[in-house]
Amino acid sequence: MEINWQISKSQKELLDSLFDAIELKEIKNVLDIGSGRTSIFYLTDRFKNLNIKGVVYPGDQRKINPIKECVKNSNYELIETDIKDLNLDETLDVILAHLFLGEAEQFGKNRYVEMLERLFFIKTRYLVLVNLFRDNIDYGLLLKEISSKGSITKLGYIKSESGEDCLGILIKLNNF
Repeated sequence: MEINWQISKSQKELLDSLFDAIELKEIKNVLDIGSGRTSIFYLTDRFKNLNIKGVVYPGDQRKINPIKECVKNSNYELIETDIKDLNLDETLDVILAHLFLGEAEQFGKNRYVEMLERLFFIKTRYLVLVNLFRDNIDYGLLLKEISSKGSITKLGYIKSESGEDCLGILIKLNNF
């Protein structure tokens, strides 16, 4: 694993454009669902004064090891749990789900619909989604969930350095 790994320029630009559009004077808490090195690296670098909570599926070493090896900042805590079992009492300012929906069905007999509902059930003001076009995402269901819970405030698109098409969505939720 590369010790001097850096987030790609295109991913950083996409995430910056989405996070810059958040209309909060101060962001106090951020949760990273389906954490990986890109999302934890980005969040710990952008929010150096916060302790970022990252959720990974229990024992998912393909995510945990690269985070530990590549993310130099220490202002994060990894929580190993299935999103279905995640209990949070606090209201969050932002949740980042970077490439989460594309992997939602890979673990614990999870189904896309359940993961989508659970993601939107967590109390947060904003939800930032980044998905690869090649992932099996039901955008009809996603848009239906968004329209029932909030609104899209920013869309972003990049073609990554590896040629992947990525869609970023900033959603402001109505539960406040």
